[in-house]
Amino acid sequence: MKMKNLLSLVIGILLLLATIAFADSGERKARQNLFELEPIYSRNARNVQRITVNLTYDNFKNVALEEAKEFDGYTTKAEIIVPFGKEKRWEVRLEYPFYTDGDAEVRKTGESIDIDGNGGVFDFATLVLQRELSRTDESPFNSSIYFGGGSRSAYLKTSIDDKYNHSGNVARLGLNVDNARADRNIRLQTSLDGRYYFDTDDLYPSENKTEFFFMNLSGGAVYNAKGFIKPAFEVLYSTDFKDRQIIQAVPQLIVPLWDRVEIKAGYAFGHSDSEGSTQTETIRTTFSF
Repeated sequence: MKMKNLLSLVIGILLLLATIAFADSGERKARQNLFELEPIYSRNARNVQRITVNLTYDNFKNVALEEAKEFDGYTTKAEIIVPFGKEKRWEVRLEYPFYTDGDAEVRKTGESIDIDGNGGVFDFATLVLQRELSRTDESPFNSSIYFGGGSRSAYLKTSIDDKYNHSGNVARLGLNVDNARADRNIRLQTSLDGRYYFDTDDLYPSENKTEFFFMNLSGGAVYNAKGFIKPAFEVLYSTDFKDRQIIQAVPQLIVPLWDRVEIKAGYAFGHSDSEGSTQTETIRTTFSF
């Protein structure tokens, strides 16, 4: 089965599993509102309470690179999160993209090419440390800050014997804020993620540039419904303060299963000033141990 058909299959399985999932007890619902039910892009300000693993499949359309445009394909990536310290106010996250595959068009010649490799596009292998700053039991909102960095995990090869993204590093700094409380059904949250890329190659979309900065801002709402399907909605904005301006809306569903698993499905659609329409379909499975 081709990977681009995987999304429809997984959504069908998600809905099937939802019909057999258990309804939430009051205690479980309160815990979900504090620590779980994280949407796809905006991070919870409260740290996870158990070792957590995220497996993500992104099916994207119209990604722009330095030497290629209209890159359509998919990326698979994994993340492990470990909380630690007093009252688990710290967490460490290891993010790793392990395969990308798709088709694109060479900017100079218009030739169609294949691009694939054991890495990501703008997602690098990174190690991030997060610290909670405030909690709603002591202030009006939850907040946390994180910082970290990493490098590209592997280059992307092409069908014209060229290599994309065969070098590069990233430094990251971000802030999360939410109003999650045990007694609230609707959680509002926002994340600000700054990424400084340096020593890169064949990556910056609009010119031959080895250093650049992306700011990603997301805001979301998660409805902790009484049943087993939790709807969510996010708005995303990404900019480099020059040529890149992308805004997207992301409707999504979150389905918690058996107190240890969450399945999430979302569809991000929007517009880029430089490249036109953009789309990303995402399936994420979260495991807690």
